[in-house]
Parts: sequence; C-alpha cells; structure tokens
Amino acid sequence: MRRKLFFLTAVFVCAASCAKDVGEARYTQADCRRVAIIDAETGATVTGAEDLAPDFANKRLYVSAYDRRAAERAARKSGPEPAEGGLYAISFNDLFQSPGTPVAASSVIDRDDVENGLRPHGIAFDPATGDLAFINRGYVKDGGRWRMRPQKINIDSNGTVAAAETHCAANDIAHVDSGIFVTADHEGCGWRAAVEDVFGGRGGGVIGEDGARIADKVGFANGLLVADDELIVAATREKKLRRYARAAPTFVEETPLQLPGAPDNLTLSKDGEIVAALHPSLIRLAFQRKLGFGRAGSRIVRIDPAAGDSTILFDDPKGALFSAATAAVETDRGLIAGSVVDEGLIVCEAAS
Repeated sequence: MRRKLFFLTAVFVCAASCAKDVGEARYTQADCRRVAIIDAETGATVTGAEDLAPDFANKRLYVSAYDRRAAERAARKSGPEPAEGGLYAISFNDLFQSPGTPVAASSVIDRDDVENGLRPHGIAFDPATGDLAFINRGYVKDGGRWRMRPQKINIDSNGTVAAAETHCAANDIAHVDSGIFVTADHEGCGWRAAVEDVFGGRGGGVIGEDGARIADKVGFANGLLVADDELIVAATREKKLRRYARAAPTFVEETPLQLPGAPDNLTLSKDGEIVAALHPSLIRLAFQRKLGFGRAGSRIVRIDPAAGDSTILFDDPKGALFSAATAAVETDRGLIAGSVVDEGLIVCEAAS
C-alpha cells in the first residue's frame, strides 16, 4: 500500500512540476477574473459549468452545469436522489460587468420537465434554427442503487422539449443537418469502461441520428462540432482533433490536428475558427476529478481548421486561477471559460 501511495504521489508531483512551455498566451491571468453564477431558483452557487454554447446573434451564453463529484458521491450512498443542476442563459454583458459582481441566472428548462433529474452535460446551440440540445445525465434507482441513464434532449425555438435515450457513455452533442449526433467517450460502461481506461483503449466514437457509428476507435471521444462541412471530434486521450469530411451519406476521416494538450469541449468563434479547452495533464485532472486531490491545469487554444495552426489564448498549467477548464467561448469583448469541477466561470477582458 505504501509503495502504491508513493508511486501515485510521485506521478502527481511530476505532473505538477514537469509542465511544458507552450509560449505566450493572448490573455494573461492578470486579464482574467472569476465570475460567480447564482442559481436564481435555489440561491446556490453554480459549480461544474462543464460546457458552453454561444448565441452570438443575441449576445448570450448557454451554460450547462451540475456538481458531478457531489452527484456521484450521493449515487454511491444509494440514499436520496443526487442533486440536480441547471441549463442557463446568461448575457455576455452581464458576464463582463463590474468585477466581483455575481450573476444570477435561471434554468431555461424546468427541472420537472426532465425525467430522472436535470444534470446537463454537453450542449449545442444551432443558430440556424434556434434549437438547443444537450446530453442529460439522469439517475434511476436499480436494485437499490442509483445508476446513470443519459438522454439526448432538444428544445426547439418554440420551447418544445423532445427527449430520447442515448448511449450509456454519451458525452457531447451536435446538430448535424436535420439530426442530432452524439459522442460516446467509451464503447461500454461500468467495468467495461474501467478496463478501457486502464489499458488506454480507443472505444469512443460518434453516433448518428439513426444510432449508427459515424466515427469509431477514438481515444475518449469528447467535444463535437461541425466546422467548414467537417465533423470535428475531440479525441481527449490522443491529444488530437479527429476530422471527418462529408462524403454523402457518411463521413470520411481526414488527417487529424495535433494539439498542445488533451481537448475537451469545442466551440466555434464568430469567424468559424475552433476554440478548444485543453487539459495540460490528464493525470492532474484524474486526481482532482475522481479523488478531489489538488488542482488541474487549464489551457485554451484557438485553431484555424483550414491551416491547422493553433494560438494559445489562455494558459494556467497548474490551475492557480481556474482549475480544469472544459469549455471556452471567445466574444468581441474577450474570453469566457467554464470548468467541470471549479465554481463559476472565468472572464478575460480583451485589450482595448
């Protein structure tokens, strides 16, 4: 036991001290500050704003959030239902207001309208239709234990909610043509997913509207979007963006884009470039995400999908300001990022 503890500690210390220099970032930590988000219904401070989706036309940001570690702890105890989260819409102006001012926000979907509890994960906004889609990680009692049961949910511009079951390892979601595609970060769940983690398996992929696999053998398929008629998938374990060109009726894989970190969620900028949140160290992320130990680094890059070039927007390799950023959006006024484990958002002001 002592040897195992020593080994794990040594691995963490190395991850904490062996960070590589990736160059100067556009936004320094001095340009950035944390903004607390308050749930207007419960009064609770929002933790775990895991994914973001911009609505540039209406100058607002959709935020999916719930406290994953708290929900998982509650599920393991087989007691009361794990706490819920919210799917929020927040104006850009509110986020860039005076420093230190918290932002109150209400969920755009009523918790009573979501089966098995509202715990939104990956989200996507379609500016062409006004539809907002998300992966919801509901919990159901099965044999006295809580088990997660994901759904894909779409809210159209009229507020109509449509829900359907999806893969047990569903992670992110995107509107593709007239359908909804999702990423599955593992091939299976439970012990099968654990085996895949231990051996670094590549069982992730993209699942189309009809349930067919559009992309396969991805090392933890995470963020998903469509850019320049390509399907872009964040392959977290591979530290790459996997790219699939449209070749009706399916997609054909192209040369992937290598990144200076492990990509999580992806968003598009107003000019069609990709903004990706990266994890500088997956070891540090695992320690904090699973064990609540230490802080994980945050790195955000902007990628030109045509040239394949990436620019560092923000870099906090030890998580000193913001731990484990998992999504980011760049606006005319600056950068906004959320985290799977940290509180609130960070907002970085662009130089005037």
